[in-house]
Amino acid sequence: MLAKKGAEPAPGYHHDDLKTELLDAAIKLLESDGMRGFSLRKVAATVGVSHAAPYRHFKNRDELVGAILMEGHRRLTSYLASALTGQGTAADALFRMERAYLDFARDNAAYLSLMFSRDGMSAMVRMEKGKSHEIPAEYDSFGVLESCVARCQREGALDPKLDTAALAMTVWAKVHGLALLMNEGVIEAMCKQRGIPGKRAIAEIIKTARALVVHKTGKGR
Repeated sequence: MLAKKGAEPAPGYHHDDLKTELLDAAIKLLESDGMRGFSLRKVAATVGVSHAAPYRHFKNRDELVGAILMEGHRRLTSYLASALTGQGTAADALFRMERAYLDFARDNAAYLSLMFSRDGMSAMVRMEKGKSHEIPAEYDSFGVLESCVARCQREGALDPKLDTAALAMTVWAKVHGLALLMNEGVIEAMCKQRGIPGKRAIAEIIKTARALVVHKTGKGR
């Protein structure tokens, strides 16, 4: 049984996985209310534990927000990495990766909104101040994309003369912008105006954008 909001938990009271419950409650609060007024106390009240309980796992609000961002990148990295398991060229893998990004955006809209927001990034910077900036592989979502772009350059699908990081950022910016427009319903609304099925429009947008990036050698599909 959950403790009353604001009350100390009864003797023997516990959650099997309080940290996960706190993270789940926090992302829902951020999705509905935004960062303004967001606090550990509100998260605790939502879960139904004492206001002191979250401090067993998070030192402050920034650390909780940082944990949400890291979980978001872990999920995104997993989605992108799954695109590398198929067969074909590096360009094929990049195409699957773009679709995987859109799948992540659809399935994890609240995470996506926070991960690249000013408030979310600021909280992460404050939390990481003075710490090592080395990113573990399971959280390095951009690294997965960058390695695929480098492979595309080696195979001639993308211009090998261009800077790999800048090229990866270009690909990311394109698909991220599309993900935001999709999540906000802009693509759907515009498609309805033009009598175009939304799924077909997304596929055509990706195909067209990809054609603009693929190297003129024609080796990429």
